[in-house]
Amino acid sequence: MGGGFIVLRLVHVGLGVFWAGGVLFMNFVVGPAIAASGPEGMKVMAELNRRRYLDIMLTAGMLTILSGLDLMRRDSGGFSAAFFHSPAGIGYSTGMVFAVCAWLLGLFAVRPAIKRMGALGAQMAQASPDGKAALMAEMMQTRGRLIAFGGVGALFLLIAVLAMAVARYL
Repeated sequence: MGGGFIVLRLVHVGLGVFWAGGVLFMNFVVGPAIAASGPEGMKVMAELNRRRYLDIMLTAGMLTILSGLDLMRRDSGGFSAAFFHSPAGIGYSTGMVFAVCAWLLGLFAVRPAIKRMGALGAQMAQASPDGKAALMAEMMQTRGRLIAFGGVGALFLLIAVLAMAVARYL
């Protein structure tokens, strides 16, 4: 185990903690606080978008997954079938599957919902009172999808973290 392995592990664990922690904190603390804030919460969402929160989380997730794949390649002897039939291999691969699913949900479900909410918010600022009602209905529907997909993604990340944490000891 050379320096490259240590750097790879630091990238994987460090960015994994950042990604999972950020997603869990957003879904279970910040998101509900934004929702409870009413229209003022949209200002917080706009600022998070301006600061590219979601892009940062998706990048951290991608780098976590890529570094994890290389670690798994090294630990498994080049992805040997025997490794994946061992208890540790099953634990690590379970964590990997849940992490990849969480990342895909973020990219293909959460990200479009957040972008749509931003676009709807911009349209609402210029809409007539009648138009605002229709836009608000779509906003609430999109918000519901965001909460559902974000919650599932957060749960998947929690399962991934727990599986990775105990895999070595199985």
